[in-house]
Amino acid sequence: AEGPARARDAVQSWRQRVNKQKEEQGGAMPKEVGVPPKLKNPWDLRFMPRSSGQSIPLRQIRAESVGSLIQLDCLVVNVSQVKPKVEVVTYHCEVCGSEVFQSVEGENYTPPRECPAQKCRDNKQSGNLRCNIRTSAFTKYQEMKVQEMSEHVPQGGVPRSISVLVQGDLTREVLAGDAITLTGVYYPHKLPYYMTMRQNTPTTQSMYIEAHHIQKHKKGYSESPTDEDAMEHKLNEAMTHGSLYENAAKSIAPEIFGHQDVKKALLLVLIGSFTKQMQDGLKIRGDIHTLMMGDPGVAKSQLLKQVCAIAPRSVYTTGKGSTGVGLTATVNRDNATGEVTLEGGSLVLADNGVCCIDEFDKMEEGDRTAIHEVMEQQTVSIAKSGITTTLNCRTTILAAANPVYGRYNPYKSPVENIDLPAALLSRFDMVFLLLDTVDCDKDKQLAEHVTKVHSSFEKKDKDGLELVEDADVLGLGFKPFDHKFMRAYVRKARSFEPLLDDALRSDMAEAYVAMRDEEKREGIQEKKSYTTPRTLLALMRLSQAHARARFSHRVEREDFEEAMRLMKASKESIELSAPAKRGQNPLDVVYEILADLSRRDAVKDGWVDIAHVVSMAGHKALTKEMVLEAIESWQSLSVVMMNPEKTMVQFMVPLE
Repeated sequence: AEGPARARDAVQSWRQRVNKQKEEQGGAMPKEVGVPPKLKNPWDLRFMPRSSGQSIPLRQIRAESVGSLIQLDCLVVNVSQVKPKVEVVTYHCEVCGSEVFQSVEGENYTPPRECPAQKCRDNKQSGNLRCNIRTSAFTKYQEMKVQEMSEHVPQGGVPRSISVLVQGDLTREVLAGDAITLTGVYYPHKLPYYMTMRQNTPTTQSMYIEAHHIQKHKKGYSESPTDEDAMEHKLNEAMTHGSLYENAAKSIAPEIFGHQDVKKALLLVLIGSFTKQMQDGLKIRGDIHTLMMGDPGVAKSQLLKQVCAIAPRSVYTTGKGSTGVGLTATVNRDNATGEVTLEGGSLVLADNGVCCIDEFDKMEEGDRTAIHEVMEQQTVSIAKSGITTTLNCRTTILAAANPVYGRYNPYKSPVENIDLPAALLSRFDMVFLLLDTVDCDKDKQLAEHVTKVHSSFEKKDKDGLELVEDADVLGLGFKPFDHKFMRAYVRKARSFEPLLDDALRSDMAEAYVAMRDEEKREGIQEKKSYTTPRTLLALMRLSQAHARARFSHRVEREDFEEAMRLMKASKESIELSAPAKRGQNPLDVVYEILADLSRRDAVKDGWVDIAHVVSMAGHKALTKEMVLEAIESWQSLSVVMMNPEKTMVQFMVPLE
């Protein structure tokens, strides 16, 4: 800003010297055509809303609001390019050398034909005026279209929209998809005479809003909030209590019971990894795409809505109501100017944000292929109506779907239940299979949690804010973090760029090879997913996201172990629901479960929690008594051993 200010001051001082010389020579300009105030004072005047002002819906704007200041909550749909708009036009008379100013108030102006200087009038000459762009005054001008919020649309109605004119430093403040509180003056739009006559209905009047103040509802990760110091203090205080990663994961939809691993995965989705740009131009994405496939009623859509509420830039859409063009980009022709414009779809609107797609399995196959390029290359290539371009689409895809049979069929392989193309399934870093299995203890805890949410939580909310602030109503052991704190936590975590430790490279390579080998041994009938080289990149992204969540600059072994645990936990529900083979001995079932768990939990020296064995065996029609009897039988054969408390079990000879 120093360059334009220095140039403006130089022009102002030159103008004062010229006027002083002309006054001495007696050829000064009349005072009524002197220097306009906009050239003397380089500032604008706007109105800010009162703190007690109430926002009104777009549908409640009436005739009495014309010409008055209004405030409304709206969603930005489309934003045009920023163009220079002239405010003061400067002319130079080549006959007398005078400087003539013309203030432009409306949309159009007519240049003067005669020089108003005294010298030209005395000589009875019209002069020769030449426009001088360098000394004219321009301001930044931008148009945008906003529509009313979805909660303001009545039942069965269509969202209404209105044009907004933005000038000065308010330009480039918002992007398409932002939810804002807009304050401005409600004006009728004045069209030129030839455009009014061209229209078939000149009696109708189009309206617009001249923006005076814009406030975003959610600040972006790259923007510093106003209360940054207070949030930093809260973050440091939460870190001193410990378990910040676990508490932040539990704060995602705390009213939803269970799904701890899913919530941790969603937290890592919000944090993500960083995009790597190589010297030859190769880009490796850092977004973590996640698919939640599960039975009806396991709160998939509610989790998507919570992620949309936390993320500063987010778009929520459904598979049945979305097309390939609506997700990527569409070409429109402006009725007023006839220009062909390109409007971004849901994925482009959620650039550097999260796009939540519900009912992913209901989407048409042709529309589903439109997101293949977005998920890996992070761009949208367009070649339509003479427009050939590539749009940035650095969007994290979070999808939820039901199995192909409505509910998960345990007698079919996981790949047959998911029924998605391998090219699309391999692009998801994590595929969570959430199954509604019957477990008396879990069902009872779930019922108690739901009844608690519907009774004590709302009661506290009605009694007063202090009770809600201080009480742990949901029994989480701490007060859940609000969305503002979660955004501050994610913002700070995204500022780190952790690098991979050299000691972990061989471990990651061995883990990837083991996953490929295990998938080969399982065969087609037991195949759970497609393990490709993208899986190795997904493992690295999850490890880096967990290191970011710890505010660390290095990826350590605990980050790698947590990433491996989440990947295995995403497939664990399949193993729990697998039916026991007909005529299979319970001793063999328990032995297989023990062998599987002992290979996983190598950190505990082969010790396996008996409660975990009972939980997994319960989904294979084995009771707790049957499991304990099988363990005691194996112990009598000196195959396994239990600790004195009979809570842990271990193989006498470690498995290979």
